[in-house]
Amino acid sequence: MNKTYFVALFWLMTATLFPQERITGSWEGSLRIRDSSLRLAFHIEENDTSYTSRMDSPDQGAFGLPTTRTTFRDHKLEIVASGLGLFYRGTLEKDTIHGFLNQGGISFPLSLRRAEKPGIYRPQTPVEPLPYHSEEVAIPSGDEKITLAGTLTLPDRGGRFPAVLLIAGSGPNDRDETLYGHKPFFVISDHLTRHGFATLRYDKRGVGKSTGDFRSATMQDFEEDAKAAVAYLQQRKEIDPANIGLSGHSEGGLVAAMVASENSDIRFTVLMAAPGTPGVEVVMDQNEISMLHQGVEPETLAQLQQINRETFEMLLDWNGSEAHKTTLRDQLTRFWDHLPLLIRLKANKDAFLRSQFNALTLPGYISFLHSDPSRYLEKVTCPVLAINGEQDTQVLAGKNLSAIATALYKGGNRKVETRIYPGLNHLFQEGTTGLTDEYARSEQTLAPAVLNDLMEWMESAAGLAVTHDNNQKQTIDE
Repeated sequence: MNKTYFVALFWLMTATLFPQERITGSWEGSLRIRDSSLRLAFHIEENDTSYTSRMDSPDQGAFGLPTTRTTFRDHKLEIVASGLGLFYRGTLEKDTIHGFLNQGGISFPLSLRRAEKPGIYRPQTPVEPLPYHSEEVAIPSGDEKITLAGTLTLPDRGGRFPAVLLIAGSGPNDRDETLYGHKPFFVISDHLTRHGFATLRYDKRGVGKSTGDFRSATMQDFEEDAKAAVAYLQQRKEIDPANIGLSGHSEGGLVAAMVASENSDIRFTVLMAAPGTPGVEVVMDQNEISMLHQGVEPETLAQLQQINRETFEMLLDWNGSEAHKTTLRDQLTRFWDHLPLLIRLKANKDAFLRSQFNALTLPGYISFLHSDPSRYLEKVTCPVLAINGEQDTQVLAGKNLSAIATALYKGGNRKVETRIYPGLNHLFQEGTTGLTDEYARSEQTLAPAVLNDLMEWMESAAGLAVTHDNNQKQTIDE
């Protein structure tokens, strides 16, 4: 989850491309911004009758980033990152794509040429053949117009299995929660399935192979999608319907709490780096950390945070009227004017203001600002494991775990365990600072200790026993 007010100039997210000759492969180019340049690359692969692609921003240390939608017709390529107001349009001529990258209404010339795809070493990503059954599934959502695409994994033996639904964090995440070439949900799913669990992970609406529109989705929409996934698991003959658990990362943990608060059939819930404080407080904390690490002086930081709080509270009453739009633009201009000169010199004012306006007025962002996890956690009755990394700079560990535990206890739930992992960041990687620029540089997807702890806690919560001589799991009769 990254609700930081300083929106990076270039956020790159999945793409689905329609088949077209000579488009597969790697493409790279340099974006000129004033006196500097930013290298970008697209990696396009064929997938049945369509294409998938990833993007790299090497100068920002970001690799394997997904995008939202891509079309390629009559030699014209368009790639859209809808949640960020970013898109690329170009025309393929021989081995060069000539076009423009647009963000916040500002266009930058960008030509792409064929290149070799750089290696990204992610040693924890599972490699086929996998020792279990993996199935592509289609999940009907509560909205009849939306179908979620996902992957169901089942241990390679007969029987009915306890299942875990994996719920991704904020942003247009695919089923693996792919970020910087890391696939944490694939890694978790693999580990759990090897130890006797079925798992289900899915592309968010409007992402990957799922239909719908991510840009217009709210927290309530994400809740409905997760509820539909639970219902899907309950009707599968291989799944024990009374033994289904939820595991949500970051904003996905909030979604998990929302679902568990309304469904007493949920066997257990795992909250990984999930918010426990209201949405406004989460983004206020993120902004303070971001500005501190950019060297903003305390007095200036206090002024900027006051503007932030006024802006976020104004967004709680957002109705999209011209009056509200004018007020928001005025607030963003005030924020820009108070930024340190060195920060302003590195950015384009118009592009900054437009990208901020577009990001802040997304329905999903506004619905997150409205969120108060305690309202749902107080109604969760199943066992809960809440974990976080000590170095998390996106969801502060101590503050949010304490709020989670307090809300659960207030509702009468005593089956609660919280853990803080020293030296781990928001993605549960081992790091030094916990800042987001470490995510891409780290070869580790998840710390092994976290994987093992998750598996062991879920085994206990699901009533599984391990027969150590053959590592086979058996359900304990209760």
